Amino acid sequence: MRWSHVSRDLTGLGWDRPRVTALGLDHALVLAIVGSRVVVLLAAVLAETVVTRNPVLTSGDGAPILRSLTSWDGWWYLGIVRDGYHAAPIVDGYHDYAFFPLYPLLVRALSFPWPVYAGLVAVVLSNVLFVAALVLLVRLGRVVLGDERARRGAMLLAISPFAAVFSMAYSESLFLALSVGAFLAVERDRRALSGVLFGLTVLARLQGAVLLLPLWFLLFARDGRRLRASQAWLLLGPLAAVAFLGYVAVLTRSAGSYGTAQAAWGRGGIGSSAAGAAIGSSGDLNQLVLLVTLIASLFLLVFRRVDRVPWVYALVPLLYVGSVFVSGILESVGRYVTLAFPNSWLLAGRRATWFRRGWPVVSLVLLGLVSLQMFRGQFVP
Repeated sequence: MRWSHVSRDLTGLGWDRPRVTALGLDHALVLAIVGSRVVVLLAAVLAETVVTRNPVLTSGDGAPILRSLTSWDGWWYLGIVRDGYHAAPIVDGYHDYAFFPLYPLLVRALSFPWPVYAGLVAVVLSNVLFVAALVLLVRLGRVVLGDERARRGAMLLAISPFAAVFSMAYSESLFLALSVGAFLAVERDRRALSGVLFGLTVLARLQGAVLLLPLWFLLFARDGRRLRASQAWLLLGPLAAVAFLGYVAVLTRSAGSYGTAQAAWGRGGIGSSAAGAAIGSSGDLNQLVLLVTLIASLFLLVFRRVDRVPWVYALVPLLYVGSVFVSGILESVGRYVTLAFPNSWLLAGRRATWFRRGWPVVSLVLLGLVSLQMFRGQFVP
């Protein structure tokens, strides 16, 4: 490939002349995926060898690179992979059953023959699922908005500033793949599949439960705004949540245990979090970054009508942001809004030349900076 072609793909992201690979992805999207993962890996190397790392930051695996990619919540997920859930707190009143079970169950199953490599398996699984999620997002975008926006939106999601979590031992890649898959199944009128995928989405993260509303609206509209028995497949989502919360209640012999576990992280409602973390508090630079991220995510919705994004899909970022407000804490809002995949479609709708060429570069720089701060223990993913 000549340098002129590489330059064109990096500046314009090559979305005007797609060249399709065997997976159905064009070369520019492949470049965005590979480039963004290289940025994440470089940030991990710098965090472990050059800059000062927070000495209290925990990791689920001590190997080079994996030390960064299994940090933060990765320590908790890998603990569940090894030992399952515990009724007693693990550290200082923090409980492992605050984390939903599907991702650690998959990692445990895949690493069963080689439990010592659970950290590596977790990271590889996250990266593979991220690629799968982008493939599904392109297919969904083609149904909703057409091929060009579908490809551009997936590329912008791949290089988004908080996209490092899709390479970490986190459930985000799994959640994104399942949630996008549930919407694609609804668009193709495969109702049983949509219900199963929705249920699995909730088992990956409780956050997925809010998708019941947009998924049902899509089915309701498809049925001529009439209630049909087949819409009940979506009840698998709430049932999945009830099943896990019921398991936690049995494990701890208390119906309120899960809420108590979330409150330990400050997610007990508006105003309940620690000083400096609550929404509206006067925090540090990290808090300012999260607040700007939240505002920018809401601002994107201004373009919904002109960009022809259906209002049902605009509900997804609204509901995710709403869950942030309900929790009362800004921490991890970057992950929440990154998972709101319709935001990438709204970004892809910006047609100004300066934005189309400038934002990918800015986004990659931000991805590197945010990833470095995450891996050195100065910014919560």
